Amino acid sequence: MLKKLSITSESGDLKELISNAYDSKRTMDFIIPNKKNPIIIIESSFLSTTSSGQGDKSKTEISIDALIKEHYPKARFIGFVDGIGWYVRKSDLRRMVTAYEDVFTFHKDELERFENLLVETFKK
Repeated sequence: MLKKLSITSESGDLKELISNAYDSKRTMDFIIPNKKNPIIIIESSFLSTTSSGQGDKSKTEISIDALIKEHYPKARFIGFVDGIGWYVRKSDLRRMVTAYEDVFTFHKDELERFENLLVETFKK
C-alpha cells in the first residue's frame, strides 16, 4: 500500500526517545515517512492466543503514547490490532486502544480506511 502511494517508511528507534527516554523507548514498527520527520507512527499486534504479557503491552503503549506526544507532538500514533487473542482479553484491548489516536484491524474495510488516511495525510 505504501509503495502504491509512493510513501516511504522506516522502522526502528526514534532519536528524541533515545535521547530523552532511553529506558522507556521502544522500537517502532512503522515510522512514516521517516525517523527524522515522523508524521504517522504505527505499532501493530496480531495475537492468536492469550498471554499475561497482553496487560503489560497495553500499559507500555500508553506510556509510549505519552512520550510521542511530548517529543513528537505533530505525529499521529496509531495501532493495528487484530486476532482472537485480543478479542478474548477485552479489558487489555480496551486499555491499549486508548493509547492510539486511531485503531485499525487487518480486515479489508479497515485497510481501505487506513489507505484513505494516508491519502488525506500525504496529499500532493
